[in-house]
Amino acid sequence: MTVFGPQLGQTKVDKILSQFSLFYSNPSYIGELIMPPLKVKEKTGKVAKYGKENLRVYAGQTTRNPGDRAQSVDYSVSQGQYVCQEHALEKKVPDEFMNNQDDPYDAKRDAVKVVMDNLWQNQEYALANAMANTGILTNNVTLAGGDQWNNAATSKPLEDINIGIDAIRTTIARRPNSLSVSYTVFKALKIHPEIRDAVKYTNGGQLSDTDMGNFLKQFFNLKNVFVGEAVGDLAIEGQTSNITDLWGKHAWLHYTPDSPSIMQPSFGYTLFDVPRVVDTYRENAVIADFIRVRYSYDQNITDANAAYLIKNAIA
Repeated sequence: MTVFGPQLGQTKVDKILSQFSLFYSNPSYIGELIMPPLKVKEKTGKVAKYGKENLRVYAGQTTRNPGDRAQSVDYSVSQGQYVCQEHALEKKVPDEFMNNQDDPYDAKRDAVKVVMDNLWQNQEYALANAMANTGILTNNVTLAGGDQWNNAATSKPLEDINIGIDAIRTTIARRPNSLSVSYTVFKALKIHPEIRDAVKYTNGGQLSDTDMGNFLKQFFNLKNVFVGEAVGDLAIEGQTSNITDLWGKHAWLHYTPDSPSIMQPSFGYTLFDVPRVVDTYRENAVIADFIRVRYSYDQNITDANAAYLIKNAIA
């Protein structure tokens, strides 16, 4: 029997490359900013979802006379499910590459970079698709025609964003603290007359990307503005490239807590049971080492009502 690939006991976790994978980042990706990583103990489990009993107004029922009992209150807890699925990719590093490398090249480190980006691409693409699905984010609006933000004369992006803020606030009793947009949407906002008019007495009405982000945060009282700049090739391998913006033409408002915690309300978390780890194995038949990056996670939407989708913000 011919067996391909590593067998039990043949792989070895590379601590140095694993450490590099944990610190390596690409600013194009925003998925784990929208859904902060949160370590869980088990591969599958339950996520507590608390009810809204804390919002109830007990009009005239909170006063207590001497000897009387206080008004009794309660709260409900339901459970959501999570399942961490391992995702893994590997890169072959032939001995010839290792034997002929010179500074600053490092064949194994560079292999980790390539594989990490490939994994992130797929993680980002999956989240962007889920967040653009109106069946998942039922708190949404779809813009069309003159309402789309690239139609400068008739669209009202500031009003649209404010409507989204109120939609979340009246549902979860918290204002969203984050706005996420694709890069193409961000560019359309930068040149929109409504935005230009709002900043006409600042910097001569000219906005850098940083100025634009700060304006949106200050104008809408947000903590975060995330711009999804990642593009991906959606073509099948071997076919003509189809380079596409992974975040499409949409915008989202959402509540993302500063400190991830199961007890903290949030749009979602990247729940993981195994962090990014790099292992290696040898295949003498091809005279090469294989570098494999593994990451077991679940991009878990814990409360879809904590987000608002502005679908097709631009045409």
